[in-house]
Amino acid sequence: MPTTSQPAERTDRFGVVAVLCVAALLATARAAGAEPDGPARLSDNLYGARMIDAERGWAVGAFGAIAQTRDGGATWRAQSAPTSEQLYDVAFADLQHGWIVGRAGVILHTDDGGTTWRTQTSGTDHHLFSVSTRDPKEAWAVGDWGTLQHTPDGGATWRTTSFDRDLILNDQAWPDAQHGWVVGEGGAIFATRDGGATWSEQPTGIAKTLFGVFFVDPLTGWSVGLDGLILHTRDGGATWLVQHGNPTVAALDQVGFRESAENPTLYDVALNGRAGFAVGDTGSVFVSADGGASWQRAVTPTAASLRWIRAVSVVPAGAGIVVGANGLALRLTGDTLSLAPQRVDAAAVAR
Repeated sequence: MPTTSQPAERTDRFGVVAVLCVAALLATARAAGAEPDGPARLSDNLYGARMIDAERGWAVGAFGAIAQTRDGGATWRAQSAPTSEQLYDVAFADLQHGWIVGRAGVILHTDDGGTTWRTQTSGTDHHLFSVSTRDPKEAWAVGDWGTLQHTPDGGATWRTTSFDRDLILNDQAWPDAQHGWVVGEGGAIFATRDGGATWSEQPTGIAKTLFGVFFVDPLTGWSVGLDGLILHTRDGGATWLVQHGNPTVAALDQVGFRESAENPTLYDVALNGRAGFAVGDTGSVFVSADGGASWQRAVTPTAASLRWIRAVSVVPAGAGIVVGANGLALRLTGDTLSLAPQRVDAAAVAR
């Protein structure tokens, strides 16, 4: 039996665009049971984030939490979800059309910018950890038990194209409509060059779980995972090089505190031009100022260092958001690391 606990918990001088403004997202509606006119304080875990431009973005998390920002993360408003399940990822094809996936095969869809979210029939009860879309009609979702779900018709139907291997798939990347990558348990990386019709495994020589993957084009990509791993390819995944972390599998009693602190597990990675971010346990943020050629650890606010960070999303304008444990939300904008409060738009709680 595969274990799902880890992915379900998603187990200054750099000159890059990066202000980390830390706070709890204070406004969210919890499924149908939320008070219609009052925000519920969000202190629960956030697992997924997506910015679609410099101002607008979404964060999703525990107990059906969905929150939207329209000002780059300065304020947040809740959007009602027709579920109280854990929500793990969110993706938008444009300003109106988006999907959210979560525990037990939950798939939510909106065609009005999140004003309303409706449940779609996924055809699976396996946990779904990642969703990706490039247009309002097509989307992919991946998750537990090697599950791959695909819709060609806006979610009217979801088709299962799962691998025949018992493994957990944690994340995916699609730099264009034909080229895609999926990463997961035991260092697994699968790639497609024909829009998902066929998939082939790319050997890395690494047996540690990978949680995040990001490609800027069909040749250039990164994947992150256990023990601070940052892998990089410049040839479409034919070869993967270790840029950071410990690729060697060791017994638990051989891993010391210093090594664990230097190589925290990383859960997500994203790049925008020359600026790159990889995030993970104990508030870890690794930053690249040279387009992902090298990475250095950034100093984060104390409040963030006590929590894991699960997802990062950036856009060409330089804005972004980072989310994590206990309602942690980090705002990316500017060129310094700072701590700042966020405001609550209580009147905007969705009904």
